[in-house]
Amino acid sequence: MRIRSCFTLLIFVSSVMIVNGQETLKKYADEIGMNIGTCISAYTYRNDQNFRNTLIREFNTIVAENEMKASAMQPNRGQFNFGTADQMLNFANENKMKMRGHTLVWHAQNPGWLQNGNWNRQTLLNEMKNHINGVLGHYKGKIFEWDVVNEAFNDGGAGTMRSSFWKNTIGEDFIDSAFAFAHRADPDAILYYNDYNTSNINAKSTAVYNKVKKMVENGVPIHGMGFQSHQTLEEYSADFIKSLKDNFKRFSDLGLKLAVTELDIRIKTPTDQSELQKQADYYREYMETCLANPACRTFMVWGLDDGHSWVPGTFSGTGDALLLNRSYQPKPAYTAVLNVLKDYEVSVIPSDRSSKSATAELILSGKHNPAAIFDLRGVKIGSYKVMPATAAGIHTASQTYIVKGSNSSMKLLKTTAK
Repeated sequence: MRIRSCFTLLIFVSSVMIVNGQETLKKYADEIGMNIGTCISAYTYRNDQNFRNTLIREFNTIVAENEMKASAMQPNRGQFNFGTADQMLNFANENKMKMRGHTLVWHAQNPGWLQNGNWNRQTLLNEMKNHINGVLGHYKGKIFEWDVVNEAFNDGGAGTMRSSFWKNTIGEDFIDSAFAFAHRADPDAILYYNDYNTSNINAKSTAVYNKVKKMVENGVPIHGMGFQSHQTLEEYSADFIKSLKDNFKRFSDLGLKLAVTELDIRIKTPTDQSELQKQADYYREYMETCLANPACRTFMVWGLDDGHSWVPGTFSGTGDALLLNRSYQPKPAYTAVLNVLKDYEVSVIPSDRSSKSATAELILSGKHNPAAIFDLRGVKIGSYKVMPATAAGIHTASQTYIVKGSNSSMKLLKTTAK
């Protein structure tokens, strides 16, 4: 073996890095263990080949826009309808994507028999449990994270819980019960509370924080906080981004994972180039904020392209909220997010790492940090960064890391996180 520099090391890894010439969000997200994705509808990905090709090329994670909500999952009491969602999951598996689950307990899009039933606290708790058991029992081990409870708090300064048939019949602890039922049904699933207008520090996000903090302290099995992040261009400012970062930090300090679950940034239409560039800066700072917090490794936009967005139909006079235009072409926001992913360097090691068997050889060479990785032909195929074994842990997708031991020896570890 030819020595290429003053510092070389022969190691064994379970897979060899593959260099893909095409720059895509998926390519760079995969390289750093980031779940990047979008919501989809069953009709569109089945019937629009351009949509389907773009989806497969750009994203490694999907979530059903409506097909996994209660009205779709259990339209009749005790009769579950998994067909459409199963097809989505099969599509994800065939294309090496992950799938998020959305959503189990929500005040909206429930079947009439459930929302309008004559329940008391105990009977409605039983129906909640049966629904969660049915859905999570079917998808156990197949869907890596779930929005368990969705949008349970009011907007505005009161910081109060929303009036809903769940809260009014069961009480405010319906949230705790939903997480307990979900954890029992699938102990390995990552369970999120999900809500909108919670990205920065405000009365609503503080009310949610206080509730989630109490859940953590009481041992309720909640694992993550989902920030829907349906944003407006007008709110973008340095103060908002600081508040965003501070808010993410206080939730992650509770030991929770963080996910940007439904991001879009709407603009008053028609838009001009300066607005699109401002939108790009906003998307860039959102991704930078997520990546800067080791707990945040799921980043979902709510729609593939501007032609498949809920925004124009819901917020009259606005649109152009996503990364791709109606022709599936990249907008400045797409380029901004791609460049953040491309430039990001993994600088910590995961806490749930495990060694894998050796199947291929690589030579790590260089005295600088990060340094280059060469294959045995001497071709540079990537780079690595050395970190102390005591570095803070993160939760991430399958990824390879270099770890420096106390005796200056090196290990290459591969992790697969839940």
